[in-house]
Amino acid sequence: MENSLFLFFFFFLLPIECALGGGDDLFDHNYYQTFGGNHLTVLDQGKEVQLLIDPSSGAGFSSKSDFGSGYFRINMKIPDKNSTGIITSFYLMQIPVGKPVEGVEHYEFDIEFFGTHGNPHMISTNVFANDFGRREQQFHLWFDPTVDFHTYEILWNQHQIVWFVDGTPIRVWKNNTQLGVDFPTGQMHVEASIWNPSWLGNPDWNQGPFKAHYRGFAIDGCLYQSSKPEQCSSNSYYWNQNRYRELDSDQESKLQNARKNYMYDDYCNDPNRHGAECEINQ
Repeated sequence: MENSLFLFFFFFLLPIECALGGGDDLFDHNYYQTFGGNHLTVLDQGKEVQLLIDPSSGAGFSSKSDFGSGYFRINMKIPDKNSTGIITSFYLMQIPVGKPVEGVEHYEFDIEFFGTHGNPHMISTNVFANDFGRREQQFHLWFDPTVDFHTYEILWNQHQIVWFVDGTPIRVWKNNTQLGVDFPTGQMHVEASIWNPSWLGNPDWNQGPFKAHYRGFAIDGCLYQSSKPEQCSSNSYYWNQNRYRELDSDQESKLQNARKNYMYDDYCNDPNRHGAECEINQ
């Protein structure tokens, strides 16, 4: 009897112990600052973080752990005013040690706001799948993301990656390795940042400083172990179970509505960027 109980706890409860719990909302429990010095401010006893950018620097943070699957979310309010040239982001990333930021073995799944004059309601999603990316799908949002916090989510399991805005799926990247399309199976970490890439143009710093706010720092993710990577595909994690392997009929309807009414740029319409996945990820 004692041996049976031991085997039960070992095989069935071990995967749960290797998940980062979703109930902990404090920033410094799950994340750490990556750059920006005093441009990152922790507020509300650790439940909120402000990222600030001015001519001297932006700011960013990263998860303390790497993951092999999960349901990742953040509550975010982006800068107001004319934030042309500023990117506010939340994303998953995998870059092996010693490799360039963009290139072979680089996996990344982005949610980014490109600040634009007079129209801050634009969100960009992008995919880097063992390459240099260039798979943007961009949307006009149905609300003003500068006024209040909204929820942005990325579901990642062995079957699909789905981007959500306030519970509405806006993009799907299915596991199409049988078509020669890469899909992440290694460890990834979570990052968020506010920054000014040179290719996006020069901000009007007289409008600044620009401030983004983040809340909801709990992480539902399988902690990656290189000795047992298959563990993160276990059905013990809710995000790997049947209902998360594909969109249900209601989610599919919302996805198609978002694509029809809010998507204004799709890399699949560009013959120079169109990939085999474009025939599947619709």
